[in-house]
Amino acid sequence: MAALCNTAQGAELQKFEMPYADTVRTYTMYIPDGLPKGAPLVVHAHGYGSKTRSRADLNSAADRYGFAVCNPDGAPDARGKDGWKVGYPPQESMKIDEADFFAKLLDEVCTRFNLSRENVFLAGMSNGGDLCYQLAYTQPELFRAYGSVAGLTFECTYLPYKLTVPVPFLEIHGDADKTSMWQGDHLNTGGWGAYIPVPLAVQAIAANNRCTSLITDTIPSKRPDLHPVIRYRYSDSPSGADVELYKVTGGKHSWHAADLDTGDILWNFFSRYLKK
Repeated sequence: MAALCNTAQGAELQKFEMPYADTVRTYTMYIPDGLPKGAPLVVHAHGYGSKTRSRADLNSAADRYGFAVCNPDGAPDARGKDGWKVGYPPQESMKIDEADFFAKLLDEVCTRFNLSRENVFLAGMSNGGDLCYQLAYTQPELFRAYGSVAGLTFECTYLPYKLTVPVPFLEIHGDADKTSMWQGDHLNTGGWGAYIPVPLAVQAIAANNRCTSLITDTIPSKRPDLHPVIRYRYSDSPSGADVELYKVTGGKHSWHAADLDTGDILWNFFSRYLKK
């Protein structure tokens, strides 16, 4: 079943239903005109309870670079908030295996729209970014690369699980984020669950990838006087799986589109890992 809705820039999205377990899940698709068969797919996982399910800049990047975007809707928790089960207290009663759901979603979407099943990538904001870290630990080969914006590694993932294979990973995060705090929250003062500092979360993946180089630079920002952006590039991994961290100085909890071309940054990173 399909329905039409509008994106922020006026383009049309199509909404679809997918039977899953004993439920019906929904997702929207952004498919650029003339997209060839076998094109890559970027899945965008929304934030916790967020009404923003599609990102205009990611759709614009899809138009320019030639990939499709899938925006799945999360499942409701005990508060009735849609999201992804990563360890938040109200999600304890959720009976869902997110890795299994996304595997089924990829099968559905790639078959239905004739997209590449190998060249699939996951981007996520906030709760969706948390999901990127969780899957990197629990099902790393589900996607070819991961791109988190304002995401976290929760201790309920970090402590019992080990990273097992190299994972290309990118994080964009404001160091003044009061929701997903840069310095971590070991004591769970925010009520989301305990999580580790953002730099440590990124460094853990870089260490797992056996990156041997670190380059730190300042990159162009749309508001350099207000929010300069520092990039940390961990590279020279034997597998080629790089890790990047964009620190938005003074940046709060957001997609950071006011400071960066977030959609372009994500795709430029993902495109390094396209399988030909």
